[in-house]
Amino acid sequence: MPAREANMSRTAATLESRNAETTDPAAVVSVDDIVAAVEEDIVLGRLHPKERLVEEAMMERFDGKRHMVRQALFQLESIGLVERIKNRGAFVKSYPPEEVEHLYAMREILELAAVEALPLPAPPEWLAELEDIHRRYSEAVDAHDLRQVFRLNIAFHRTLFRAAGNPFLYETINEFAQKAHGIRFIAIADKDSLAQARREHQTMIDAIRDQDRERLARLCREHLLPSKNRYLSLYQHTFE
Repeated sequence: MPAREANMSRTAATLESRNAETTDPAAVVSVDDIVAAVEEDIVLGRLHPKERLVEEAMMERFDGKRHMVRQALFQLESIGLVERIKNRGAFVKSYPPEEVEHLYAMREILELAAVEALPLPAPPEWLAELEDIHRRYSEAVDAHDLRQVFRLNIAFHRTLFRAAGNPFLYETINEFAQKAHGIRFIAIADKDSLAQARREHQTMIDAIRDQDRERLARLCREHLLPSKNRYLSLYQHTFE
């Protein structure tokens, strides 16, 4: 069997084997559902950088038409999680080191701008919402429920930065965070990284409660580093 066909067969078999681990195919009925399921697979490390996404396997997995799968791949490409290569197909995006540095530089700029605009002292209802999300996130970490960890991590940061009161800044922060999902898969599956993230979330809440904007800015900057550094290390040993 040619190498290309063998790779397609392995990828198709891998996707099929993941059906039981991911979203129930019968429940996935829209393009957005397919996008969300594949995005989750990438973040949780079920799909890896440079892994091919075979349309036929996805059609079978999601019980969808080809045009739905292609639209989902187009959306995944537009948000930076998938790249389509002419005459080869769609692949999970692999960010080279230079792009990772640029992406995370933008994330730092955007998030620090949001920190400067956060209301301190914190409104009690905002602080209570952050604490509730962090409590549920902590429970998910203890249970090693990675799907909930992923969702609640997004909820924590969106709740944090939404309070800046700038909808355009908030939307752009979310856009760049989503682009980084294909980079964060190593950290989210690592118990030590999850424990570190949990501690950092708590220290962010403490800084907000203490009205210490400078400390919060430093914590947000440092919070970006582990997933970036782990990805760059993996890239150096795997893709170069």
